[in-house]
Amino acid sequence: MFSTPVPDRPLPQAAPLGETAPAANPSGAHAVRAVRTSSQVAPRVPGSFSGAPVRAVLSRAVADALASSPSVRQAEAQWQAAQYDVDQARGQRWPQVQVGAASPTATFGAEAADTANDPFGTLNVTTPVFDWGHLSSTIDSRSQTAVAAQAELEQGRQQVAYDTATALMDFDRNRQSLLLTQAYIDRLDELVSMLRRIVQSDPGRGSELTQARARRLQAVTNGDQIRTRMNDARIQFTKLVGPGFRIPETLDWRSQSMALGDALARGAEHPSLRQARAESQAALKLAQAVGAQRLPQINWVVSGTTQKDNFGNRQPWSTGLMLQWNAFQGGSASASERAAYERANASEQRARDAERDLEYSLRSQAEQRDAAKRRSTEYDTLVVETDRVRKAYYDQWFHLGKRSLLDVLTAESDHYNNRVARLNTRFEAYAADLRIRADSATLLGWLFGAPPGGADLAAGPVQARPGRSL
Repeated sequence: MFSTPVPDRPLPQAAPLGETAPAANPSGAHAVRAVRTSSQVAPRVPGSFSGAPVRAVLSRAVADALASSPSVRQAEAQWQAAQYDVDQARGQRWPQVQVGAASPTATFGAEAADTANDPFGTLNVTTPVFDWGHLSSTIDSRSQTAVAAQAELEQGRQQVAYDTATALMDFDRNRQSLLLTQAYIDRLDELVSMLRRIVQSDPGRGSELTQARARRLQAVTNGDQIRTRMNDARIQFTKLVGPGFRIPETLDWRSQSMALGDALARGAEHPSLRQARAESQAALKLAQAVGAQRLPQINWVVSGTTQKDNFGNRQPWSTGLMLQWNAFQGGSASASERAAYERANASEQRARDAERDLEYSLRSQAEQRDAAKRRSTEYDTLVVETDRVRKAYYDQWFHLGKRSLLDVLTAESDHYNNRVARLNTRFEAYAADLRIRADSATLLGWLFGAPPGGADLAAGPVQARPGRSL
């Protein structure tokens, strides 16, 4: 990985166009030899793979991002709410106790007697006895909804980790690209400085100086664009991680690539797939609960009151079984049941579609990664060859006059473009492998070293509500 730090200074500016070197009057050929400097020396460019291992840097950055992410906290709250919904459904299995009280009442009107009743209280206890599985299906439905909420939380954590890693990768890619551009500008500065001194003694070569200045200005403009993209990536990274996180000056993105077979195997348990499956099961159980609600429900009822009758006697307690059946609802109950089953079918189809999309996404990313690696290897050879070409063109122009300056500038530009292309293909391979880890839900496990099956909650386990555990 390229690893030279980015200088905290603006791109160098060209010397003023009217600036000249100290007066001299050598011939053109002697002027060329007089200004010969280190132009043939390869420019300083990032080429080392040394640097801070990116996995250690990312683990700290992702931990900070997860701790401060509003989307993760929102998903945690939704998961907690889903668990409370399960408790609410389970509580309906227990006897439902209703306590009431009434104040003294008085009658009024033409025939009202001048009497008043004493205050009294009521107590009703209703216990479900048989409901055709309505409560069980409701509990199962809400339990599956809670599973889906937890899977959504895990998916959100994986997405935050991926967004953080992508932002850091974009920053480092542009940072290294800026270093290559800076080296290219430095090389053009040497040519411009050389030609400025040559033109003093040989004004006929002024067009060459104009060409070199134009190429340099193009390179400076390109550098400004890269710097803008780098700053945008830095802002995005800071938004996710928070201020105060110091990015190392050098990063080593090399790591062992994830095999496609492993990614497909782990991808089968991706949180998005588990969420879709759980939502499908929740919709199916809800449909069963709606169907059971159409049938007669049997409850055991115990009731009592402290109210006295007209003779002053307190009413006795009563208990018995009560049958409740909504015999006719105009077809609304059956329509509600059919709608619930259709929603369950839609959720099942969505789960299958998500599984297929994920599989082909993994295959596509693996192919892109392998192709980028091959192109990067080819660019390694091409960069070596274009380096030889640019040096040969320079010697032929400088010593023999067999090449024009345009040939030299073109060779320099080709060499620079190939180096940038090699850098981009390397990062394309890194980005594809990162996407594979995210799509297979192993990114957090890779960053924090969680064992298989525990990667999703590796960084900062979710705090369950009191009385609950993961």
